[in-house]
Amino acid sequence: MPADRDFELTWKPAAEKAPSVGLFREHVGDADYLLAFVTPPAVEQAEQKPRPREVIFVIDNSGSMGGTSIVQAKASLTYALGRLQPNDRFNVIRFDHTMDVLFPSAVPADSEHLGRANTFVGALQASGGTEMVPAMRAALTDRSDGDTDYVRQVVFLTDGAIGNEQQLFETITAMRGRSRIFMVGIGSAPNTYLMTRAAELGRGAFTHIGSTDQVEERMRSLFAKLENPAVTNLSAKFSDAHADATPAILPDLYRDEPLVLAARLDKLAGSVEIKGRIGDRPWLVTLPLANAAEGKGLSKLWARRKIDDAEVARTTRQASPEEADKTILALALEHQLVTRLTSLVAVDKTPSRPDGEPLKVSELPLNLPAGWDFAKVFGERPQLPMAPTERRAEGDGRMQLAALKRPAVAQAPDTIKLPKTATDAELKMIAGAILLALSLLVFAFIRRQNFAH
Repeated sequence: MPADRDFELTWKPAAEKAPSVGLFREHVGDADYLLAFVTPPAVEQAEQKPRPREVIFVIDNSGSMGGTSIVQAKASLTYALGRLQPNDRFNVIRFDHTMDVLFPSAVPADSEHLGRANTFVGALQASGGTEMVPAMRAALTDRSDGDTDYVRQVVFLTDGAIGNEQQLFETITAMRGRSRIFMVGIGSAPNTYLMTRAAELGRGAFTHIGSTDQVEERMRSLFAKLENPAVTNLSAKFSDAHADATPAILPDLYRDEPLVLAARLDKLAGSVEIKGRIGDRPWLVTLPLANAAEGKGLSKLWARRKIDDAEVARTTRQASPEEADKTILALALEHQLVTRLTSLVAVDKTPSRPDGEPLKVSELPLNLPAGWDFAKVFGERPQLPMAPTERRAEGDGRMQLAALKRPAVAQAPDTIKLPKTATDAELKMIAGAILLALSLLVFAFIRRQNFAH
């Protein structure tokens, strides 16, 4: 199979009536590392009367969503609209490089409003650039901030093909309020980094839908999370050992969404107490650290999570960029991890070209992510005569961009680049600089005229 999609491993825990906890340990250097794995109940719990919800749906219809991605997104949103209850209220926002909000504010989920929403979603087509931040701002604008009767949730459907991720994270941090953000990754290769971090900052969860066959199953699972968290108010406490744990603040635990708690300990002594609430009942489990099973790679997992925490602290202004980078660099070098500041370099000394033979430049084939529509993303490609050795493969929703071998006299084809679908910030900065220069010239001219008089 070509490497044109993300690899995803899914598994189901054994049916339990209460959350299960696994404990693993590893000794590296002068420290002990611990991993607690909390799995929510797999069986259905007694349903409590759900609180009414205000759900804001945001759908990406930019050019990178062309092909099967927009089909999946529209099917997911249609299913989600059908799950709303009469006492819920909702709104729909669509965006590419522009944005439309369907209703001026959230409306009741009655047949009239749902009918208009389904018509709106059905007419969407994928085209244009991707400006996600204005849509996120619109979704997080809470006009009923004091209304505690409604649970406010934002469901964001996108492939995440943007370049201004930091600005999006800052927007979520500044405006999230009481909202919970649930990111739905659409397509075979969504921006998982963006989705996971946005859901973490928005205190929600990330769901990936890789094909139209998964729409109903994944959206049903997502709405089970939205409607009924499995365990709330989670906390962990170590009795004897001093622990540097991550995440520091434990999120709610949703069905089919296990919680991983990693910690670095000064000693492997005492126990860890994990407690929370299942519905209106308290839940508590105490595990002796000495009973933890031996594991491998826990130190690297802890370091990776601490690096993520440092990146979040940098984003939310809890740490200065210099402090965060210092922390990230120290962890990466100690644990040999690739980060924004570090990389691993491999030097292969095996000769690949006979001595004396001239260097040649070759273009290598590149797979588009499965389901992407070439024309929607890049526009129509100019047709050039093919050399006998040229290969081009299309089929099964995939397109391979093959290397072209042409005589030296032939005109080289245009270089194909992925679209810059975030913003035209550079053009705006240039235009602003020009206008500023003109204003200074006008100001100087007026002053000179005044002095002359």
